[in-house]
Amino acid sequence: MSTFVTVGNATQPFPRLLEAIVEKAYRLPQPVTVQYGNNDFSSEICQSVAFMDMERFALQLAKATLVVMHAGAGSIIHAIRTGKVPVVVPRRAEYGEHIDNHQFEFAQSLATEGRVVVVEDITNLELAAKEALARQADIDRRPFVQPRLIKLISERLLDCRSNQP
Repeated sequence: MSTFVTVGNATQPFPRLLEAIVEKAYRLPQPVTVQYGNNDFSSEICQSVAFMDMERFALQLAKATLVVMHAGAGSIIHAIRTGKVPVVVPRRAEYGEHIDNHQFEFAQSLATEGRVVVVEDITNLELAAKEALARQADIDRRPFVQPRLIKLISERLLDCRSNQP
């Protein structure tokens, strides 16, 4: 069992997620590996790396029991392709984590399909992790249909982009 956390490569800080991970790390599947990007981050309980090449990123996704991530489309697509139900914490403009709320809109549209668990209130991270692990167990018992899901994500991404001013 393990947890993989990724914040992507956006230049805006994302301390809201990283602080919550440090606070909850003891209650997540161990070890916890954090890709912290352009943030200041250190933790005694988490293994950490600023950035990963694509090969290492894919390996971390594949071996993780639990995946917690920002709502970047590429990250989510990779997680779903590996059959994961990621916990998604969208970067929010009101916290200075991104330039707008497109990640929130994208994540919400995918949540309606049940393939991601969205965390709107960071205090609910642990509950979201439990829900994602339960859904993951259900998915592990049935065949994974990748093409339809990837098509859905692509459509949702285009919908979110076309709704931007």
